[in-house]
Amino acid sequence: MRPVTKITIFGVRLGVVALAAYWLIIFTGTHLPGGSQLGPPGNDKTQHFTAYFLLGTMLCYVTTSPRYLPRFLIIGIAGMTYAAIDELTQSFIPGRYPDFSDFVADSIGLWSAIAIYASARLVGKSMHQPPN
Repeated sequence: MRPVTKITIFGVRLGVVALAAYWLIIFTGTHLPGGSQLGPPGNDKTQHFTAYFLLGTMLCYVTTSPRYLPRFLIIGIAGMTYAAIDELTQSFIPGRYPDFSDFVADSIGLWSAIAIYASARLVGKSMHQPPN
């Protein structure tokens, strides 16, 4: 079973297109001048957690390696690297500033998604194996 849908847009799988679009939305939302907000209102840390939880879920969904540990470690490291770069580049936007607690919320959201996705995959895999 492949986790990525077979639907394609211009030869690219829909999951990858959705991930790219979502990632662009996150980048745009975090690089608007201070006071601007893209997305629903709410607590800043909850928004960061949710944004990266969805990003982590989508990254897990579009990858297909059966080697779970390297797969999920790479997703986590790549996501945290992006979160750090995202926070640092906000210093170049008027009215924005890097915030370590935003990075922490991003990381917790990302790793939460990875943990839930990996757990669901492992449980699903064990349920489909014949008993010994």
